[in-house]
Amino acid sequence: MLHNKQRSFAGRRGLSAMLVMLLSLAVVMSACGKKTDETKAPASEEGTVVAEYKDGKVTDKEFDRYISFFSIVNPSAEAYLSIEGMKEQFLREYVGYKILYSRADDKAKDAASDDVKTFVTQFEEAAKSDANMRAKMDKAGLTNDDAEWFYRMIITVMENSEQSVKDEEMKAIYDKAPTDFNNVTLRHILIGFKDPSTGEEKLKKEDALKKAKEVKAELEKGGDWAALAKKYSDDEGSKEKGGLYENQAPRVWVEAFKKAANTQEIGKIGDPVETEFGYHVIKVEKRETRTWEQVPEDIKKELRQSISTNNLNTFMSDELPGLITKVELPKEATTDKTDGSGDTSKDSGQADTGTDSGTSTGTDAEKKEESTTK
Repeated sequence: MLHNKQRSFAGRRGLSAMLVMLLSLAVVMSACGKKTDETKAPASEEGTVVAEYKDGKVTDKEFDRYISFFSIVNPSAEAYLSIEGMKEQFLREYVGYKILYSRADDKAKDAASDDVKTFVTQFEEAAKSDANMRAKMDKAGLTNDDAEWFYRMIITVMENSEQSVKDEEMKAIYDKAPTDFNNVTLRHILIGFKDPSTGEEKLKKEDALKKAKEVKAELEKGGDWAALAKKYSDDEGSKEKGGLYENQAPRVWVEAFKKAANTQEIGKIGDPVETEFGYHVIKVEKRETRTWEQVPEDIKKELRQSISTNNLNTFMSDELPGLITKVELPKEATTDKTDGSGDTSKDSGQADTGTDSGTSTGTDAEKKEESTTK
């Protein structure tokens, strides 16, 4: 859905993108209320200590197993960790999760148990059938029990954090902007500034506006939404459905699109609405207000997760630094290269950082998705 705010957490500092990707592999948690035997945490006695914190430490061998675990569940982990400073940040996050796991109550651990069992089954089956995965595990000394514990730790911390979110915190977000939770059905056609497949400029603003007005005129003459959306719209999320978004909460849309959804006259095709992605020709077909009690449970769950993630990020940025007493990773080796003329240069092997650290959060003001509607 090109017009939505991004739900993936990408683009903000906080929980690592790898952690988020790992969690996306999880099946829906079901709190069955039955305990499961806990796998012991990976041994931290052997190896060189790379981090110390109140009541604990992490050795290089333990951290290597954690990195191996992530590189298996998310192949982009290795590239992420090659970026300068990311390995240390990842180590700090690991310490943070160990601390938070030690604080989690039995209710959170029990709630995560079925999800852990599902993960373990899938992980063990993959390890048996994938020789490359097995080789990575063997190289780092990663066992199935280690993988189970790493996953259990993360899922339990997330579950405990979500359980700690109070209903009043969620309702406070609703009270601040109740129209964000309206129930809206609309159609739209996006005339984009950029080609959605390449990112290259497609139309200048004035040309996109001219085309949007032409599309509006066709619709007002009785043009078919399905045919015109398929022909003109750059919103991949709706163009094959006549531009339809049905029973949506405007909170997921970017500001200008959200405002149109909440204020435009129902049943009338409005003037083109500009967002950073292009011009949108919109017709609101239905708009219903909702009391807090009428807000669907899936939306309330999103709010709970959003607040939970924000709280975890606050812990990582505000409290955790005061609990860590030592972080001392070995320096990355550099390689001298000769170009044949006698000149040499150092190559750290680091990846280009671009403009984003690759970390993110899922607050209610999530980063806008690079799609159409915002």
